[in-house]
Amino acid sequence: MGRSAANARKARRHQVLGGRPFALPPRCASCDGYTLHAGVVIGASNRKGLRQLCRYVSRPPLARARLEFLAGDRVRLGMKRAWSDGTVAIDFSALELVERLASIVPPPGKNQVLYHGVLAARSAWRSQVVPGRRELSTSEVAARAAVVLTRTPSASKRPRWTPWEQLLYQAFEVRSRACPECGERMQLRSVVMG
Repeated sequence: MGRSAANARKARRHQVLGGRPFALPPRCASCDGYTLHAGVVIGASNRKGLRQLCRYVSRPPLARARLEFLAGDRVRLGMKRAWSDGTVAIDFSALELVERLASIVPPPGKNQVLYHGVLAARSAWRSQVVPGRRELSTSEVAARAAVVLTRTPSASKRPRWTPWEQLLYQAFEVRSRACPECGERMQLRSVVMG
């Protein structure tokens, strides 16, 4: 597991709540207050689950209303709900808070999907897990060449894609093209490039 940059502590597999150790569920890890849970699975056809996941992923890292600046370069972050041991807030130094926020900002141009374990790029076992390309026989090549790819029209009246404006409304109940004065739908007249 990783280490914290400020104090070089190792990640913990147990959390201590109320003075007693608390075992994390399978596929979970914790380090310096961050907890990662890798056991969430949402099917491609589960639109409600995908919407909830998008809403969860796109939330801000901190709720401004729960952030309080204290004397002496200290910051208090209030919890949404009290922990089982009664903890309702955590105090950080300004440096600790910036370190934690900076660690979640991705570097520019980096891929946001990282694979670990046997799926990592340099894993010795990756070739045994990820299917490789196989050579096709001449009959398979001929059969594939004979296939004409056609797109059959969908029986559904719904389009396969959803406009961005509608996704914003479904996830956050925000009307992106609503006029701030009258609430009517605005129309795009021109784009100024400058």
